[in-house]
Amino acid sequence: MKIKTAKDVELLDQKIKDELGIDVRKYGNEEVVENFIDLLIFPSYVIQWAIRPVLIAFLVYILGFFLLDLVHVEYVLYGIIGLVLIMVCGVLSAVLFVLYKMKQDMGSIVNYSLEVMKSSVSDIKQVNSQTSKENRKDVMGMLFKGIVHIVTIPMVSPVISNKVPLIGWLISRVFKWFMTIVTNKVNFDEEKIAKELAETNEPSKAIAIYTNSITRVMKGMDKMMNVVYKIAGFPFKLALTIIGFLLVVFLWLVN
Repeated sequence: MKIKTAKDVELLDQKIKDELGIDVRKYGNEEVVENFIDLLIFPSYVIQWAIRPVLIAFLVYILGFFLLDLVHVEYVLYGIIGLVLIMVCGVLSAVLFVLYKMKQDMGSIVNYSLEVMKSSVSDIKQVNSQTSKENRKDVMGMLFKGIVHIVTIPMVSPVISNKVPLIGWLISRVFKWFMTIVTNKVNFDEEKIAKELAETNEPSKAIAIYTNSITRVMKGMDKMMNVVYKIAGFPFKLALTIIGFLLVVFLWLVN
């Protein structure tokens, strides 16, 4: 099932309890919280990467008064329209830089979620006792979505909101949106998992099968994160291209 709303998360939580007999909330302990906090470097680069492009854009705007051949009303036009166009370019550039840096943090958090997931398969005896041919193919996807949406996001989002000044609430929403896309796109190749599980009745081998499937996903996570980053950054890149073109045309007209 794909996760889009808070209601979907509630239904997922209940489905994991009913079909797998696992309460994923138990993995959200204090040690996990501390590890997640250690992974976050949001505050350090929000200031460095978000403010720098805006400051550079403002400096370019100021230099424009000296470098452009402006006369009379052109000063007013540049002073108003030029400021808006240049600063918008600066803000869009800042967003793209922050998204790029966030991708690295997101990758760390997703990989950590997968590590937590490896711990969850230690409950494989309980899982095996309640899985059937019908739901066995969904076990890994359900567990991963459950850990991310029920453990990771609720723990990390408040940390981001509190640690990032001014725009923490916005970064927190982007983080939640980013993680939702990742969980909906991650593929555990559950057909292969189900086939391997059908060939063994030994719990230890079943654990190895689940663990190996997680390892395979972790190896392909960089590619997945790059795809998600491109999706997230495309609207801003498109907007930056359009605004940049308008800015060039504007500067050519007033010069």
